[in-house]
Amino acid sequence: MLVSFPDLTSERRIILIKIVKEKLEEARIRVRSEREKNLNEIDKSTHGKDDQFRLKNELQKLVDDINNKLETLADKKEQEILV
Repeated sequence: MLVSFPDLTSERRIILIKIVKEKLEEARIRVRSEREKNLNEIDKSTHGKDDQFRLKNELQKLVDDINNKLETLADKKEQEILV
């Protein structure tokens, strides 16, 4: 059984790209929320100031990496929609 879908119209492509951007922003918000939770935990921890600083830097590197990956995925999806 073969299922065929009609080609995407330019209007539909614009709508899908808008959805991709909305999902990207939702993901960024979730990442920021988790970062804030973890920063609060680090501040409450009994680690020394040097360790807290190091942990915060490592956390920020992870957040930056995740945001870059999210951006890459969103860009890739947009290109797929435009093709």
